[in-house]
Amino acid sequence: MDYVRKLITGIVCIFILSVALPVKAYTQQKLLTSTEELSKIMHNPNVRILDAVDPALYNRAHIPGAINIFYQNLTKIEERKKNGFPISEKEAEKIFSDAGIDSGTQVVVYDGGEGAFASGVWFVLDFFGHKNVRVLDGGFRKWISEGRPVAQSVSKVEKKKFAAKPRSEMIVTTEWIRENLGIKGLVILDSRSLKEYIGVDVRPGASRGGHIPGAIHLEWVEVSDKINSFKSIEELEKVFKQRGITKDIAVVTYCHSGIGRSTELAFALKLLGYNKVYEYTGSWEAWSSDPRLPIEK
Repeated sequence: MDYVRKLITGIVCIFILSVALPVKAYTQQKLLTSTEELSKIMHNPNVRILDAVDPALYNRAHIPGAINIFYQNLTKIEERKKNGFPISEKEAEKIFSDAGIDSGTQVVVYDGGEGAFASGVWFVLDFFGHKNVRVLDGGFRKWISEGRPVAQSVSKVEKKKFAAKPRSEMIVTTEWIRENLGIKGLVILDSRSLKEYIGVDVRPGASRGGHIPGAIHLEWVEVSDKINSFKSIEELEKVFKQRGITKDIAVVTYCHSGIGRSTELAFALKLLGYNKVYEYTGSWEAWSSDPRLPIEK
């Protein structure tokens, strides 16, 4: 009986200690915000909440005051092929001005909890010079699981003046990829599904199946978990280190349409403090459309 008591006591102590241990913060924790933090600032007039999901899902239910900017509306193949910009400066200024965003606006962007959609909007805002933007950790799924308020009516906001200031140093073009294939100190990450990577699944917009020669496959879902948008810092570090991705090398991420799955990997890398992270905005749509460019399957 004494043995049983000691065993139970030991298990309880271990449980208490595990609960009490603080969760290790990401290197760039400021890129995220929690549901609790958002609940405290959501009514601040200088805060703008952006819902990155499909309009039909937004209309069904969303965080009160949120404005819908579907992430796929922020990527245009013509612009990505021309200069690597996800969309034109003029388009960015209209979309974000209409959403009530200017240089003084604190932006919080969320999706269903997957992370990819929200990371796409985060990337485009960051690319056009808006630094005051965070992603809601856990997204809408976590928000409603906590019993927080939701709305169905379309939110209306006063337009502001958004000035687009493109940061070309964040992206690479198709020509840059072609010229730098195989160089030491560069890793190209393919965030698509395995079937896309090996050329079995050729999606609309792509001319050929396969992947960029030498690209490492890391599907975007591997950086997220079932509760929050992103895995713990220890788990994320393991995911990248297993593929030889360390902070001293340059990392280029790509997917199918240039934002979404690839920006999810880029965001996770940024959370860990990786500084040499670049987005190939042309991605597979642009690479596969040029028959002169090599592919692997």
